[in-house]
Amino acid sequence: MRRIILTLLIGLILASCAPQPASVSTNTPNPTALPPAHAPEIRFGLIGEPTHINVWQLFDESGASYANYAIRFEYWPRLYHLTPPEFNFQPLAAEGFPSAVSQDGELYSATVKLRSDLKWADEKPFTAEDVAFTANTSLKYELGYDWASYYPKDFLDHVEAIDSFTVKFYFKQKPNIGVWQYGVLQAPILQKAFWESRIQESYLLLPDEILTKEIEDANIYLGNVQARVDDLTAQVNALFLEGKENKSISGDLAKRQEELNYAKNSLNKLLEERAVKIISAQQALYAVDDSDEPTLGTWVPAVEENGKWVNEANLDFPFGQPNFDRAVYSIFEDQASAVIALENDEVDVLLSPNGIEQSSSNMTSPTRSNRFLVFNPNDLVLSEINLHQALSCLIDRNEISLYQAEFVQSSAWNNVNVSFPCVGLSKEQRIEKAIEFLKDAGYSWAQEPTSSQAGVGLKLPNGEDFPRITLLSTLEAVDVNRASMAKVVEQQALHLGIPMDVELTDLASLHYAVYSSEKYDLAIFGWRLSEYPSYLCEWFGSGKQFENNPLYGDNSSRLKSKCEALAVESNLEKAQENVFEIQSVLMEELPFIPLYSDITYDAFRNVQYPFESVLGGLSGLYGAPSYALPAK
Repeated sequence: MRRIILTLLIGLILASCAPQPASVSTNTPNPTALPPAHAPEIRFGLIGEPTHINVWQLFDESGASYANYAIRFEYWPRLYHLTPPEFNFQPLAAEGFPSAVSQDGELYSATVKLRSDLKWADEKPFTAEDVAFTANTSLKYELGYDWASYYPKDFLDHVEAIDSFTVKFYFKQKPNIGVWQYGVLQAPILQKAFWESRIQESYLLLPDEILTKEIEDANIYLGNVQARVDDLTAQVNALFLEGKENKSISGDLAKRQEELNYAKNSLNKLLEERAVKIISAQQALYAVDDSDEPTLGTWVPAVEENGKWVNEANLDFPFGQPNFDRAVYSIFEDQASAVIALENDEVDVLLSPNGIEQSSSNMTSPTRSNRFLVFNPNDLVLSEINLHQALSCLIDRNEISLYQAEFVQSSAWNNVNVSFPCVGLSKEQRIEKAIEFLKDAGYSWAQEPTSSQAGVGLKLPNGEDFPRITLLSTLEAVDVNRASMAKVVEQQALHLGIPMDVELTDLASLHYAVYSSEKYDLAIFGWRLSEYPSYLCEWFGSGKQFENNPLYGDNSSRLKSKCEALAVESNLEKAQENVFEIQSVLMEELPFIPLYSDITYDAFRNVQYPFESVLGGLSGLYGAPSYALPAK
């Protein structure tokens, strides 16, 4: 659920229409702009049952659900946000952009200036104390799920309020864009004045300093014993290789091994005690009454009326008002009943975690689930770049009745100066160019293909026959589009004279072949592209295949260095430069060919939106109530 929800809203990549660093746009919403139209309410048909929970539980695993997020997501301020449809990274509660991340003693740090004109619903000012309190509370309670993504304890050490409107973040290690701009800086912020006193009882349940010190000492003790055991083991092994034995050393090793077991057991007991305390504190935190909690967002909670949940527009929100006074959520158990309500003009927009069935929709949008033609990176025959380029040429992106997949979907990270081979060429020109790619690499045919005739007798550059290969894809029952695309790729390959068969299988077998056995030639494989394109360096994960992929081996030192830099880069413009260069290499070598993006469908009436489609669809934006307009 988390990837379905956050990837499509707070997790969407920055966007712009040009290769300049639009990811640091300063175009904040204009609080004085008049809306083009206005209406009393927008009515949502929400599929799923929301629950009465407080914000601490909402963004943790036990409370996270599509229905809960759809109603509550815009109650709390964030320092920065992403605005659809381009999803530019823009200040919200922050004044301007954050400082650079720099070394600060043994830590790293960066500061953010806050707007001074923001007030909570109870008229108290929004300050740096609220930011620090929220982050530090999440860290102390070791909250998981989305809280852990917002405030990752492996990176974030603590947060301080330098003054009323300056907040300083301290990191254990240098954060990258995914941790900093796409995590910490987009986290929800709660009011300290409301929550601090209310959570004191749960705070007392957290592990105290005595237990923390005991765990530290136990870790040190275990490390010392382990070092002694390792030293004695090395001595015993060395004597054994010489055919000798020292009973004194062997006896000491046996005693130390017993001591090691004792040290491990002691530490485990302390860790178990600590875990119990953390869980108890978390449960107590979730149980704290949030009645009359001050919020600061586009919408504020109103009442639950006759089974319907109602949000009212925040008239004091300084970034422009929604075009509706109220957002009303009617709850439905299933899509069929919600569709009937839409047809009967009882609701205006349908909201579902997985979008709406195509038959009921009037908006289509691409998703982050993309499909690629993947070549086995360990197969020397299939690692030929010109072969990849030739096959890519024959994929006419204007004829595919699906959204075209890209290495990067959002324009702010998309290098518009590079493109797929043969873009803009006619069918005949694409075939000619594909043949040219293969000829340049030394391939030959007994009968060369033409625009109207398939090639016969394709030979490798070394003169051997091109071996028969198999393309793996999913069964139609699993993914009909993937199965259909496999047939299309087969036809294109056969036209070039490449002997190819298609084998359809279940998803588990496909994943096993690509990730584990590595016994495949080609596969139509799917990845869900994350909000920040660090995945460009992590397609195959961190195992053997990652190292063996030609893109990540010694032959691609340029890409490897850019990937290493991207992993620790916290500057948006520099990260963008790295991403652009990585895309250039991917376009040149095409280790896998982007095919298509899955489609999501939305249904609505009586309203309109300032975009014809949006990445992730309206359901991914929870209906975008702040952007919806009354129909003309």
